[in-house]
Amino acid sequence: MQSKEKYQEYYYVSRGNLLSIEFLNQNKLKSDDVLFLNWLTLVTRSAENRLLRRPADPKEQKESYYYFEDIIDNTKAEKREIILIVDESHKNAATTLAKDIIDYINPKIILKVSATPEHEPSFSDVKNNRAGFVEVSRQEVISEGLIKEKIVVQTDEDLQKFSGRDLDEILLDLGIEKRDALKKEFQSISKIVNPLMLIQLPNDDSKLLELGQKSKEEVVLTYLAKRGIKENEIALWFDGKSKNMEFITHNDSEVNFMLFKQAAGTGWDCPRAHVLVMFREINSPTFYIQTIGRILRMPEPHKKDDYTNNSNLRTAFLYTNYKRNEVAIPDQSPTNKPFTQFAKRKPNISNIELKSAFISHIDYGDLSNSTKFISSFIQSMNKYFGITTDDIFEKGIKKLKNSGIDLKPVVTNEIIVNAEYSDFDTINFDFRNKGQDHSYEMSTLDVEKTFNFWCYQILVEQTDKEAKVSNFSRSWATMKSAIRLWFKQFFFDNSPYYYKIFINDIDKKAASKIRPAITQALKDYRPILNEILIKKAKAQEEIETSVFTIKEEYLFTDDYIEITQNLCVLDKFLLFKNYSGRDNEIHFMNFIESKADKIEWWFKNGDSGKDYFAVKYFNTATKEHALFYPDWIIKFTDGKIGIFDTKSGRTATDTEGRAEALAVKLKDLNQAENKFVGGIIIFENGIWYYNYSEKYEYQKGKLNNDWKKLAELF
Repeated sequence: MQSKEKYQEYYYVSRGNLLSIEFLNQNKLKSDDVLFLNWLTLVTRSAENRLLRRPADPKEQKESYYYFEDIIDNTKAEKREIILIVDESHKNAATTLAKDIIDYINPKIILKVSATPEHEPSFSDVKNNRAGFVEVSRQEVISEGLIKEKIVVQTDEDLQKFSGRDLDEILLDLGIEKRDALKKEFQSISKIVNPLMLIQLPNDDSKLLELGQKSKEEVVLTYLAKRGIKENEIALWFDGKSKNMEFITHNDSEVNFMLFKQAAGTGWDCPRAHVLVMFREINSPTFYIQTIGRILRMPEPHKKDDYTNNSNLRTAFLYTNYKRNEVAIPDQSPTNKPFTQFAKRKPNISNIELKSAFISHIDYGDLSNSTKFISSFIQSMNKYFGITTDDIFEKGIKKLKNSGIDLKPVVTNEIIVNAEYSDFDTINFDFRNKGQDHSYEMSTLDVEKTFNFWCYQILVEQTDKEAKVSNFSRSWATMKSAIRLWFKQFFFDNSPYYYKIFINDIDKKAASKIRPAITQALKDYRPILNEILIKKAKAQEEIETSVFTIKEEYLFTDDYIEITQNLCVLDKFLLFKNYSGRDNEIHFMNFIESKADKIEWWFKNGDSGKDYFAVKYFNTATKEHALFYPDWIIKFTDGKIGIFDTKSGRTATDTEGRAEALAVKLKDLNQAENKFVGGIIIFENGIWYYNYSEKYEYQKGKLNNDWKKLAELF
């Protein structure tokens, strides 16, 4: 709808109609009609979202309703050509589903619009009129009055005005002051434009709650209220929650501030957005360059000459607590792909039930017992710094000082100042190389917040296996208590003071004296933790059980493609497109497909999750128990059940304990009912061999007597 409105504003023509699918009351496109569509509603296969597409089953089709396919079919029936324009084409035209839709439309011309095109046409394509491209320079866009000339961040002078204040409040005050000044400047040239201040909260804002602090959303809303800003001036745009967003893109909107996380990303168009306050991520510094693009647009491109003498109105303003040396542009590749394909169990097959392995999740990756950890931590830290039970207060302080810990620290924040960016496309590089770093002494509130953060982050940074915990959220508070109680031996309860000592030392990175001591304390606690976990796990695994059976339906992403077969227990065999061992597995599939007289069905097992069959084994490489998912389960016509895993090359030489575990599992299964066969499978000498020995051994070209010809099972 934003695209339709912009087209209407900039390129209004007297002939033809501008249409959207919701208001299309005709069953075809007429000459010069322009239809605006939400692309994702076309390329989805999700039943609840594909409102525009015609159902394959005629019984599901609505009467007196025009589907997208109807409009295309009827337009083509009148010999009318279609031109397709795809915005953000690098992600909207590249998927299999998108290509299917494009093929159905069969446009005469496709215009693909992108700031990061996947490829450019070759010289030959251009020369022979097969394709072409137009590259628009940034300066051309500025000259047309579409975007601002530059981005400016806070200055050293800005920060000096607020010395000793909380940094969160300083950034908000700087943004509010700038927004107010810009509004007055718009008014001075008789413009009805109300500049909008965007406030980007950390995407991992919930971590603050885990760190015992208010969420950044709560901090910002409380401070805006303190400044006398009313609720109707503030918009919220979060997943599952929005407020005052209805007319926010209008230049004369009364909304002055908008809080968001990542919602205002690629494509959102609000040209009056002028100021951005951006708070750094809690866990990791991830600089969302797309968000800066939201404050680059100009509010009145068609009146660009009115702004010639107002440089501030042609400048975007950024206030942020990011450091120059920690900026990282996030990977924009798609993640967490939705399930778009499914395969169903064939009817009338004889199913199976197998007891599948389970590994206790009693180990939550945390420090488990806070009392035991704190006691162990204090003991270990004292030992590291040579502190005895007699070294309380002054004696202990002297030993800390002699170890190299600075007991009179000045703690500062390093943030970027005095930078201007004129080229949005190179901002990733420029952010690290332009401007200066400003040392701003932390307020008491900032000191406490930073201390909490380091209690969390120091756990994240552990790389030594014996010192690592994986559940930082469940562990940081225990770590904080341990550090506080250790310091209280020397400084009573003067927490602001020893917080500064801790932060100052930790900030020294590799030169820190406390960092290695904490790592050693975590390592010293590991034997105690392991003993706790062993007792819990043993009790848990005695009551847990899992049974594997062939489900009615399995879901797959579009990274899987269908392989032709006849004997799969599912109505289609979907296999991942590219992975090591794929060719070997297809080779084996072809072998068992050739044994139709001996095999009722086969199933390609998954590699994780309770929906698939797992065997517990001790991994000889990691020295930990893990789950192993054999590749194939085969139901023979004579009632036998085969459990096989295909290997080749290095994976056949060293199975890291999987082969032995599978052999033991087969032996255990046969004690109840002697019908199970299986083992590790390799292809050698032009035939398939299998091995189910509990003393597994494989040398290429030197097969011992444990290797049997697989054909003998058939």
